[in-house]
Amino acid sequence: MRIIDLHCDTLTECEKQGLTLFNDHTQLGFGRLGKDGWCQATAVFMPDNLRGAAAVEYFDRVYDYWLKQLEQHKGRMAEAADLEKDCLASPECPAAFLTVEGGSVLAGNPDRVSLLAKRNVRMLTLTWNGANELGGGQAEDIGLTAFGRQAIALLEQNNIIVDVSHLGDKGFWEVTQLASRPFVASHSNARAVCGHPRNLTDDQFRAIVKAGGIVGLNFCEYFISNLGPAQPVECLLEHIRHFVSLGGADHIALGSDYDGAPLPLWLDRSEKLDSAISLMIKSGLESALAEKICYKNARAFFARYAASAVGEEP
Repeated sequence: MRIIDLHCDTLTECEKQGLTLFNDHTQLGFGRLGKDGWCQATAVFMPDNLRGAAAVEYFDRVYDYWLKQLEQHKGRMAEAADLEKDCLASPECPAAFLTVEGGSVLAGNPDRVSLLAKRNVRMLTLTWNGANELGGGQAEDIGLTAFGRQAIALLEQNNIIVDVSHLGDKGFWEVTQLASRPFVASHSNARAVCGHPRNLTDDQFRAIVKAGGIVGLNFCEYFISNLGPAQPVECLLEHIRHFVSLGGADHIALGSDYDGAPLPLWLDRSEKLDSAISLMIKSGLESALAEKICYKNARAFFARYAASAVGEEP
C-alpha cells in the first residue's frame, strides 16, 4: 500500500550519528521502505535548549546534511518540493520533504520564514514541549507570543503548513482563531483514548476537521496506551475508531514519529508497516479506511492546502 507519513525524526538522528538515510540501524531507513511508493516527512528536530544563533547554526548544519543526502542518493530518493504534485512517490524512488519540529528555527526573526520557504521547508511544528519565541508547548502552556501570532500569517503566506503537535492547549486555540488555511497535528493521537497531554482533545480534533486539516497517528507507545512496547494492535485501532466517531474518517493520516520515540514491537521498524497495516485490517480496520489513512487523506489535504492559497500574496 502507498504511504504518506507526516512525521519522523530520522533525518536528525542520522545526522547526529553520522549515518546515511539508507542504513539498517535507525527505525526508518529509506532502503527499507514499502514497495508500493512512500513519501516521508523528514523533520529537523530543534532541541529545547537551543535558542537564537545556536538554534540557527544547528538547523543550518542539519540542513546541509539533508542537501548532501539528496545529492548522494539522487535516483534512489527524490525531494517532494511540491507536495500536491510530488507526494506520490514511485516504488523505485521514495520521496521525502523537509519539515522543522520547533519554531526556535526562526530565532525570533520574521525574515527567516521566507528563507525556510526558499529551502523547501514544507511544514513547521510551532513548538516542542517547552516554550520558544513562538509560544509554549504542552509542558509550558503559555499560549502564543506576539511573534507567534505574527508567524502564523507569515507561514501561511509562504506556503509552510502550520503544525500544532506539541503545542499547549492555549496556543492551540489561538491558532484556530488566527489560521486562514488548513493546519495539521502531524503526530498526535486521541486524548480521550490515552490521556497524555500530547494527544488531542475531542474538541481540538473537531476544530482541525472543521479547518480542513489532518492529524497524523503517532506510533509512540506512550501516546497510544500505557501498556508498553508489547501493547496489541487493538490499542492503535481504538484511536482510529474514536477519531472516526468524531467525523474524522477523511482527516486521519500517519505521523509515525520514527526515530523520535519508543514504538510498539509490531511497529518499531519502517519495514514492519505493511504487515502492521495487514494486521489492523485483519483486526477489523476496513481496507478502504486503511487506504485513506495511509495516503489518500494526506494527498487530499495537500490539494486542499494548495487550493487555499488562491488569492493570497505569493
